[in-house]
Amino acid sequence: MMPTVGIAKILFCVLFLYSCCRVTQGQMVMDCCLTVSQRAIPRHVVIGYQPQVRGQGCSISAVVFTTRRGVKLCAPTDPTWVTDLMNLMDRLIKKCHETNFKVTSLQAMSM
Repeated sequence: MMPTVGIAKILFCVLFLYSCCRVTQGQMVMDCCLTVSQRAIPRHVVIGYQPQVRGQGCSISAVVFTTRRGVKLCAPTDPTWVTDLMNLMDRLIKKCHETNFKVTSLQAMSM
């Protein structure tokens, strides 16, 4: 039987890929952040992120983090905590791809 933590990691990978890939670029409607919050977002609630670039349909640059509940949170691009959180998400996604979304132990996904 697979441990609960392993199942949670697999679900994270599936949710992240689903949220990133379910809409093609031609179908995408621009939903821009109008302001950003300087408040740090807890990493345990984030399942993904997407950069928002000023001048590409939006008036400000930002990083849009997606939470487990599907809430979009707008953060500034320059604080260290934003870069650290984006790097963590990138590492988790890379690990999911390397393991083909299979978790064999708790250490396989720990970062």
